[in-house]
Amino acid sequence: MNNYDVIVVGAGLSGLIAAAAATAAGAKVMLAAKGAGTLTIGSGTIDLLGYDNAGRPVAAPAAALAALPADHPYGKLGLPAVQAAADFFLALCAAAGYPYCGTLAANRWLPTAAGTLKPACLVPATMDLAGTEDAAHVVVLAFAGLRDYRPEMVIEGLSRRPGFRGKHFSTAVVDAGFGPGRDATALDLARWLDSDAGRRECAEQLKKRLPPGCLVLLPPVLGTRPDYQAWRDLEAATGCRLVELAGIPPAVTGFRLRALFLAHLRRQGVAIHEQAPVTGAVVANGRCLAVVTGQPDRRREYRAGAFVIATGGFLGGGFESAPGAACESIFGLPLDVPADQLAWSEPRLLAARPQPFARFGLETDQDLRPIGADGRAALANVHFAGPNLAGYDYSCEKSGNGVALVSGYHAGTAAGEGRA
Repeated sequence: MNNYDVIVVGAGLSGLIAAAAATAAGAKVMLAAKGAGTLTIGSGTIDLLGYDNAGRPVAAPAAALAALPADHPYGKLGLPAVQAAADFFLALCAAAGYPYCGTLAANRWLPTAAGTLKPACLVPATMDLAGTEDAAHVVVLAFAGLRDYRPEMVIEGLSRRPGFRGKHFSTAVVDAGFGPGRDATALDLARWLDSDAGRRECAEQLKKRLPPGCLVLLPPVLGTRPDYQAWRDLEAATGCRLVELAGIPPAVTGFRLRALFLAHLRRQGVAIHEQAPVTGAVVANGRCLAVVTGQPDRRREYRAGAFVIATGGFLGGGFESAPGAACESIFGLPLDVPADQLAWSEPRLLAARPQPFARFGLETDQDLRPIGADGRAALANVHFAGPNLAGYDYSCEKSGNGVALVSGYHAGTAAGEGRA
């Protein structure tokens, strides 16, 4: 039996930020996770709010929050809590030597590997287009053998987008030397660029292929570590601006952010238990006393004064469903869902309006504790974060990592400060 001040369940962005916030509040923290979470394959950007309820692009996230309904996680927590979470995140990244760009005052529009523009609020410096407006020549860089990446698609799409119309586009190819017949992944290339020899070889090839002063768009491959060494070295060698595209998963940019958080948590003394799925809990008198992990060898209980559950909703295994019913997986808390399961979804997958199931989740109070039938906290020392929360559609809103960040920070802070 193990005792902690706070136990965080889940190692996606909401769980990682919750653990960091709880340690900042002075708590002794354990992080339990059954897997790596989706952060490790995602873009690593903080998409606070990209579109409003009518599907219109959001220019200023901070201003747009005021129009959200009260049951939305942002509406429940309020703008000061959103700003505090963003400040905490930016300070943590800067202290780790991997500062992010952006503020809540304006979204950035990032070019993607599909030739589209993606809204994001806080982004790695390698993905920021600021200062490239006057670049007349854009080179879309390819790597020999890289799977699922088509420079022609990037050019076809971006050449019609605001900020890129009228620019001259061309392509160039770098060969990392993996040999014929072998596919490469973005992670392979990032590891190549982690090495001094890889960066030197890449720089030599780029100097032969790039016109001076051009803007270079490339897949997210500029190293696996949460630093900007590869980016800075290649820009210095070529005299060109390099911008990583937002790519389809798996993306190395999210891999870097996860590495940053894990290194920070280990420095803070957080006990990280990987491959430790939480299968149940010990509850008495409206409080959680312990969570239970199911391992092949034996059952383990971990005790704490407070808990943060960041298990990812339906996609992460945080919810379970049956015909006409759904519940949270650890405590069995019921979700408010229609009894007619046909009403859970819109028949047209890509319909303009949100899918009903996307908004399913737990109703919580302002400290993100689950609310019981009597309207009060059903578990006084348990806080939920991320996709476990009801009231938002991260896909339509482009708010997934934003809600994860804000709710994770608030839940971790509340657990760390309120531990008994």
